[in-house]
Amino acid sequence: MTNRRSLHHDLKLGGMADAAALSALGAAALMTNPYIAGNPLAMAGLAGAGGAWLGHRVIKSVLKGHSLDSAIKVGSHIPGAIGGTDKALLGYATDTGLPLMIPDVENYAHRFIIGQSGVGKTTLLNLLMFQQMQRGGGIFAMNGKLDDEDLQMFYRMARWCGREKDILVLNPGNPAVSNTYNPILYGDPDEVSARILSLIPSTESSAGADYYKQSANQGIATLVAALKAAKYAYNFMDLTILLLSPKALEFLNLMVRQRAHKSQELLNLELFISQFRTQSRIGTMEIDMKKLKDVFGGMGSRMFMFATNQFGQVMNDYAPELRLEDALRQKKLVYVMLPTLGKDIAANNLGKLVVADYRTALSWIQALPKSSRPVPYTLASFDEAGSYITETFNRIFEQVRTAHQMLTIGVQTVANLEAITEELREMVLGNTWLKIMFKIGTPESAEKMAQIIGEQKNVMWSLGETGSSGRSGATADGMPDSSATQGVNVGRTGRQEIGWRVDPTKLAALDRGEALVLRGGKNLYSLRIPQIEFTKEFIEESGKFEVNRFRMPRAGGIDLYSHINDFLDSETRSALENESRSKSGKKSETGA
Repeated sequence: MTNRRSLHHDLKLGGMADAAALSALGAAALMTNPYIAGNPLAMAGLAGAGGAWLGHRVIKSVLKGHSLDSAIKVGSHIPGAIGGTDKALLGYATDTGLPLMIPDVENYAHRFIIGQSGVGKTTLLNLLMFQQMQRGGGIFAMNGKLDDEDLQMFYRMARWCGREKDILVLNPGNPAVSNTYNPILYGDPDEVSARILSLIPSTESSAGADYYKQSANQGIATLVAALKAAKYAYNFMDLTILLLSPKALEFLNLMVRQRAHKSQELLNLELFISQFRTQSRIGTMEIDMKKLKDVFGGMGSRMFMFATNQFGQVMNDYAPELRLEDALRQKKLVYVMLPTLGKDIAANNLGKLVVADYRTALSWIQALPKSSRPVPYTLASFDEAGSYITETFNRIFEQVRTAHQMLTIGVQTVANLEAITEELREMVLGNTWLKIMFKIGTPESAEKMAQIIGEQKNVMWSLGETGSSGRSGATADGMPDSSATQGVNVGRTGRQEIGWRVDPTKLAALDRGEALVLRGGKNLYSLRIPQIEFTKEFIEESGKFEVNRFRMPRAGGIDLYSHINDFLDSETRSALENESRSKSGKKSETGA
């Protein structure tokens, strides 16, 4: 990573400043000529000015022998104090080689990372997570790509720190390497409903769509409350069947009557079902399937994606191993892998659910006594965040600090945030103390980040040189009483102009592993990010990651799937499976 340079390589003279310095030295030398009577003070001044500048160039060149490669040559502020255990290393300044250590009080104010794929964001996140593991802190990391090598690296770092037993992994793309997880099982009915409805895009601009969304919200909350009153655990498959089957609703109504016959939840359920009842041809009251689908049809198909195939193997458990609030409080190392490449819509929807679950967990931790909140703060990392966070993410910024979380948001472009809402973009950029910029791939994002870095007064220098000569005496015959004079004036003039502190083109020219860091909106650093590597012997000794399994208390689930043939006719099941298969397999840039 380091590159020591020889003095003769760096000390190349050129440009106006070097030309002025050499001219000054030359003029001073010329004035020492015995045939040219010069002013001693002027001679000393010219020699001093020229020598001082070239001396500065030599010292700077020697110091550069200890610097690091940089594609853009941006100077850094003095990094500050190095010692202490309450600091995190970000990297090494390219101009001095000194480490930049960020104290926790600044890390708690959150970090924003931007850069195109493959330029060093994962390397930096690994560096931050490794330091967090070493000091016993918790981690909640969401990775927007399904990369087994990233998981193995996470495991090796934890093993090196003696914390491999703290790892919990959510990996629905490979159930054999995943803990079980049920994000809709815990919380009150309104919280569960809010998580599920996070799968639906915002409906604020459409009154009709918002009406159906609110109707779905009421219905889901009513069903969840009834299940809890009857003391049933439930999963995605159970809710899917309840939203699409009149017979399943009647069965739930019957079971709540038996288990909670005097409850408010039973009354609410019966009132809810009554709005779908119509008179049949034979005069009996039945639930109208069409009315039910009008309200819940879209939600059923969305949840069905999580109820079947590989997702179902991970997420249909009635006693899941991963409960996010417990994991955060117990300082576990949670690693979420989203299969965005092969199952982009399903993966993005899962990301939205996990983020919604994280927000609920924050509210619960926030309500705890301060002494019960995690210390040190949990490192919460959202890489490739633009594909799964929603407009409600801005509320997380209001909760994370008091819930003892330090947030890191990673995207490839500013447009990833703007595509959600401009308010979210401003919330993220305005609430992150550290802006860490790797190579940026779009001119728009590069210009936006250059604007955030700010402007400065730049001096444009120009070089001027004047000379004069003369001869005088009583005669013009070269007699000794005659005299000759000659003068040389060298000078630089400059004018001030307002320009970028860092031109946008430099942000596009950053090398791999090189980053600019804006600290607190003021101090700027050009860094090289060190890469964590383990010896071949340690890797072989550690072996491959194996999931930590836990014996969880068993819970009685309603298990509607065991009677699915009684609840869903073959036509409804076939249509549901086809719709879900189409949604989970189709490539889309906009999400569900």
